[in-house]
Order: sequence, then C-alpha cells, then structure tokens
Amino acid sequence: MSSLITLEKITLPAASDNDRRADEQRIRDVLGLALLDVPLSVLRKIPSHAGRALSCVVGRSRYGNKLIDISAGSSYSVALDLGSTNLVAALYDNVSQRVVSEAKVVNPQIRFGSDILTRMHHSMSGKAEEVNQCLMDGVDAVLNKLCNDSGISRHEIHALAAAGNTVMSHFFLGLDISRIPVFPFVPVVRKPGFFKAADLHVGIHPEALVYVFPNAGIYVGGDIVAGVLASGMYDSVEPCILIDVGTNAEIVIGSRDWLLAGAGAAGPALEEGIAGIGKRAESGIIYDVDIHDRGTECRTFGNAPPEGICGSGMVSLMYEMYRTGIIGNDGILNPEHKGVAMLNGGYAFTFSCASGDGLVIRQTEIDNFLRSKAAMFTLLLVMLRSVGLRFSDIRKVYVAGALGNGINVRKAAGIGILPDWPDGRIIPIGNSSLKGALMILEDSSLLEQEDKITDGITYKHMHDDPEFMKEFSGAIFIPHTNPELLIVQ
Repeated sequence: MSSLITLEKITLPAASDNDRRADEQRIRDVLGLALLDVPLSVLRKIPSHAGRALSCVVGRSRYGNKLIDISAGSSYSVALDLGSTNLVAALYDNVSQRVVSEAKVVNPQIRFGSDILTRMHHSMSGKAEEVNQCLMDGVDAVLNKLCNDSGISRHEIHALAAAGNTVMSHFFLGLDISRIPVFPFVPVVRKPGFFKAADLHVGIHPEALVYVFPNAGIYVGGDIVAGVLASGMYDSVEPCILIDVGTNAEIVIGSRDWLLAGAGAAGPALEEGIAGIGKRAESGIIYDVDIHDRGTECRTFGNAPPEGICGSGMVSLMYEMYRTGIIGNDGILNPEHKGVAMLNGGYAFTFSCASGDGLVIRQTEIDNFLRSKAAMFTLLLVMLRSVGLRFSDIRKVYVAGALGNGINVRKAAGIGILPDWPDGRIIPIGNSSLKGALMILEDSSLLEQEDKITDGITYKHMHDDPEFMKEFSGAIFIPHTNPELLIVQ
C-alpha cells in the first residue's frame, strides 16, 4: 500500500568528473523512479541543494509520479467533502499516516439558495463566476480552520482529494453546469482526475496534487463513488446496500460484480433547514427520543443540553409520537393530546427534554417527513425488485449521512422508513464521502479500484417509474398500508 504522497529523505550526490548526470537525473536515480515529473518550480531549487540532504515530497497519481518539493520539513494532505450544505475536511499527516485535525464550515453558496437547482439557476443567469468563487471562498475558510487548529502552514499541504456530487464538483473546477439540468443532461467531465493546486487557485502548495472524484452520471456523483469505496461493498461477494441520506437520498445496491444506483428526494426532511429544529449531528443534537408518562427523554451527542434534532432523532421522534398516539397512522396530530396546540394557524407538538427549552415540530414538518420517508422506502423497494432481490437477500446495509448518526433500527422499521432488518445487519458509516477521500490519500492503488466502481455503476431513473408512483402512496402512512412489506423473512 502506497500513500498518495510520501516524504522521502535522500542525499543528492554532488556532480564530479565521474558523474556528469543532470541534477534531476541523480534525484530520479536515488529515488528509484524513472518516471518522475519534475516541475519547473522544483528544477529552479535543485542547484542550491547539490550534495546535501533533501526531503523529497513525491506524489503518485494514475498518470505517474510527481516531485512536488525537495525542501519540505513535513507533509500533509486534505480530504474534502464538497457538501451542498457543509464543507467538511480532514487533515492527514503523510508521515505519521493519521488524521490530525477535522474542520467544517457552512457552504457559503447557501446565500444563492439552499438547494442545488437554485444555485444552478443563478450560475446560468450570468453569475457563474460568482457562484464558483463563493464555493472556493468556503474551501479557503475550511483550509484556514485546519491550518490554524493544527499550527501548520498551507505550504505544507501537498495534496487534496475532493468528493462531491456532480454539480458541486463542477463548481469546484469552475466548469460550465448549464447542460446538466437540461436535455440531454450532460456534464462537462466524468473523470476529472488530477490537477495542480495553482491551476485551481486552491490555497495550498502551488504544485500540490488536487484529485477530484469521478461521477458515474449527473445523478451519481463523486460523493457516492467515494461512499461505495468507503463501505467496501465493491469487494463483497453477497449483495449489499449503501444508503446515503443528505440533501437527497441516494441508494446503491450491488456487490463486486454489479452496482445499481438510484436517487430520490427523501433527504430534505432529515436535514437541517426543513424542520425548524433540524440540525446536523454534533454535540448537543438529539439522536434518540423516548416519550412516556413522565415526559420526554432525549439523548444527545456528547450528552450536551439539547439544541436541535438530527435525522436519526427525527426518525425516533416520529416513532414515539406514533406509538403514543400523538399522531395517527396518517401522520395527523391529535389535538386532544397533551402538548398539541394551534401555533400560527396550524397544529404543532411541543416537547421538552430534561434540560433546555421546548422544541416544536409542526404539522407541515411532519407531512414533509412522511413524504420523504415514503420516497426513501419506495426507492429501496423498487430498486430491489428491479434486480429480483428481497430485503432478506441483503447481508449488509451501510447507512451514511443524516440517517446514519445514532439510528435506532427498531424505530426506523416501526415507522416504515426501513424494513425490519436485524440490528447487526445495519452498519452506520458516518460521512462516507469524506472517508472515501481519506482512503485515496492513504492508498493510491485504490484509484484503479475507483475507476472500476465508476464504470460499473448503472443508474436507475425513478422520476417517471410507474411502480414507484404506485408504491409511494401506500408508504406515506405509518408504517405502511401494507405492513407485511416491511417484514424481513
């Protein structure tokens, strides 16, 4: 296993009557790398180091090896999740081979709209440069946080691996997105590959390698390819499922022999900004709820005072509200129940945890959640049927994104967002986009595997699928109008 970036300590032999090799040739020979790209910026530094010890930063890509620097005291890389809501990054020490810092900033593109389509509209209305630069300002901010937290210089960062959906990757590269949302729905690039940091105006070492994950189509971006890599399902003999719930829900079914992907609008109700109390999973955010006669018991990340609720917390809350009769199987709030009252022209349920102010969930937010849970379950059901599989045929279910943080499997099945899989079958994997990017930094040989993943994914369109539309209406109810569909035999 070879890291994407290595720091090699060598001594550059001095030239002599018996050794008239060019300086860069002697470096190649000592490193044992016949194929080595030596950029002009490095060539200009070599003469002053003749006969001295060198710290060579060597980058390895699918195109060969690159000598990034010859006078580095240390070396770092960055894994970057290009999320439409948040930009999340991890700083990886190439020498100790461990993550030393993580940082997150809100994607500043949110000022153009919380959803990708609105941002694309702005870009296509003559503001492409502004929308793209806004993202790069966010990338700059998250790099600042990493460096400040770790006490390193940006010049010490010699690689960056970025994974995001197809549109976010295009924004990052400053590419035209105008043909993505209109027929024939064509991106500019499918496998972006490697770039020089200076060419993308990314504020790290100017010769640093910047790798952008490939997309398997406009609906299956680099974040999903990274997720398949992070889950390990690409190497499984038996069929597995990857469920990534973020702004949308994206599902991949398959094994080492085949991969089928689909996407649907099942994510928004599990994300911050849809429900007033919705938040991303972090300290003080509720991930599990119990409602009983004595009141409401909430479990938060870090056991901190509750400040909001994440995707798994929403699933738990809905289950508890259904179990205790606060909502019926149609999701309608019961006005006779304690805690339910009119608020700004509509019914809402207010609950308080052991500490903190009352939290409010409105009927409109419950309706949004039920539509989203219906879309997600139906997406899963129809995709499995399309390849002749049943829920019981799936041996491992990897859950990433908003739903994967603290998910209670029993409650998820109880409201019909997932079938009744046994606990051990569901494996939360957190931010799979970030993890996949880190894996590339740790092991450059995975680049070849990533190509196979990208080429092997088939996308199933759902927006006009007749079976999806037929099954969707039944899935809106809790748990389902046909609860037997949820049973895993």
